[in-house]
Amino acid sequence: MPLYSGLTPDSLTPLGPDSAGLGGGTPFSAGGAGQKRRSQTEANGSVKKKQRTRVSYSCSECHRRKQKCDRQIPCSHCIARKVPELCKGYTPGKADGDLAARLARVENIIEQALPQYASRLGSSIPQSPSDGGDDMGIDTESLHGDSGPQAEDSDPQGGILQGGKWYGSSASGSVTTQPLLEQLHAQSGELGPVEDPQTPAERLLRLIQDCGVSATKVPELLRELPESKVMTDRLVDFYFQQINYTRYPLYEPAFRVSYESIYANQGKLHPNDIRFLPLLFVILATSVRLAPEHLAGNSAARRITSLRYYWASRRSLLIAAAVQSDSLELVFARLLSFRFLIFERRITECWAQLGAAVRTAQALGLHRDGTKLGLDAFNTEYRRRVWTYLYHADRTHALILGRPPSISDDYTDTLPPSNIPDDALPTAQIVMPSSEPLSKPTLMTFQILRHSLAIIIGHIVHHFQNLRGHSHYSDVVHLDQELENFIQTLPPHYSLDPDTSLDHIYHFVPVHRFLIITEVFFVRMSLHRPYLLRRSDRYNLSRSASFKSARLDFRVRQLFKRSVSDSVMRSLGGGYREFQAAMTAGISLVLEPDGPESDAMRQIVDSFIQEHMIIGDELDETTRRELKVIELLQSKA
Repeated sequence: MPLYSGLTPDSLTPLGPDSAGLGGGTPFSAGGAGQKRRSQTEANGSVKKKQRTRVSYSCSECHRRKQKCDRQIPCSHCIARKVPELCKGYTPGKADGDLAARLARVENIIEQALPQYASRLGSSIPQSPSDGGDDMGIDTESLHGDSGPQAEDSDPQGGILQGGKWYGSSASGSVTTQPLLEQLHAQSGELGPVEDPQTPAERLLRLIQDCGVSATKVPELLRELPESKVMTDRLVDFYFQQINYTRYPLYEPAFRVSYESIYANQGKLHPNDIRFLPLLFVILATSVRLAPEHLAGNSAARRITSLRYYWASRRSLLIAAAVQSDSLELVFARLLSFRFLIFERRITECWAQLGAAVRTAQALGLHRDGTKLGLDAFNTEYRRRVWTYLYHADRTHALILGRPPSISDDYTDTLPPSNIPDDALPTAQIVMPSSEPLSKPTLMTFQILRHSLAIIIGHIVHHFQNLRGHSHYSDVVHLDQELENFIQTLPPHYSLDPDTSLDHIYHFVPVHRFLIITEVFFVRMSLHRPYLLRRSDRYNLSRSASFKSARLDFRVRQLFKRSVSDSVMRSLGGGYREFQAAMTAGISLVLEPDGPESDAMRQIVDSFIQEHMIIGDELDETTRRELKVIELLQSKA
């Protein structure tokens, strides 16, 4: 430390006669002047001068942060950081005591939780009270449980050390703050600086102490959960039984472990669990939105509750990203938020959520195959699944919005997932089990087929978005042939003329068959739609392919609606696909009002209008606009 570090004009006070100065004088006396003043003082009866007391006008927080204080209580800086209760007058010399107290607290925690590390600390400092965790509601009472009485000057609101974790209370609830075991293992067995924010607990503490985030934010998010765990269990069970296989499927065992951890500590949230909160909230939002009336109330109540859970997910996502920015939980939370917004027909808002999910996945290295990174079989397969979800979502949404995709094939080598069920995932194996043929359906068969379709969608998007080359209609013909080949090579249980012998065994097969076939029709109509109104015979392929896809889409959709319940049909969403078919049929009627397929096209348009008129006031704005477009085409026909 530099010799003159921390010296101020107020600190340059004379030393007493017993001090070891320069010749008994002050440290800054110069030559005979100092000797003359000392002689005069001795002649006047050796009068001792009192040491001047330093006066500090800054509060303790401004002094700690080296800011200029406006000398108000509370000051403007503490008010801006939302910690007015910490704005207290600063007393010189107290900071060193605070630091020693905080160090003593950490050493006592380590001695009790990890005695094997106690020898590294040298000599132990007796425990003393500290306000080091006040910003976060971390109290300093009774770290040793029943080992002794509480100190008179310690914090009256207590905390407790259990299982190597420090639990402290706050004004509005309790929150877990210091996972000591995790902190020490993160340092590879070495005791690093306490103030260095490496673990989620330390980052959360720094977020609250230095960035002005209120210590009540996490407890407030926990209160957004359903009032009873029984209700939460029902919603989670409903999601995995009725919804999970229709979306981007989560691996249920891993989800259940994190879910139970939320409730394991009686509402005291571990910092590591904060990253799971956004995913849990978006699962609840989706489940409530699609749940039956006896489980979540009427339609209006379900919509309001689901939006409340969705925005709780967005709020918790801000904290989770600050505590631990890159994790698979955040990838899934953003991906399923994207899927939730699609269901709500908020198409343009999805783009930002999906982009954030892709960037987080790339930060985790999911665009590189696990075999190239030396990962075990389970992590390799799990990462492939997540990347496949993102790849399909990115390509599909780029086609819907007419925007460039975020993922480039030139920069990824992750393979598609294996066709194996969840219970066959190699959790304890080094070698991946062999993949089943696509003729044997699993939950991943659908994802593998969609990945192959997403590659073709990427070619279509490149055709329309490429600015450095010339696009020719021959490219459209070639892309249409790719789609035809894809349809012709679908496995028997997923084809246009399907083998339904396993439908009663695997309940997901009819749903997946409907989704993959209608998606192919949507993609094909999107490819040819720019050429529908061109009168030249050169574009006859586009007209015939689009009109045929619209008719087949309507036929498949009507057969599927008659075979499943309304709740299943509602959970699938896909309103933009149905609108695409109805709009194509309407264009056909405008071009050929008395053509050979006019009756079938008129049935598609009339059915779309009738079904949406029944819903009435519950239609969202996007669907209302789509309905007006179809009504306009009907009137023009």
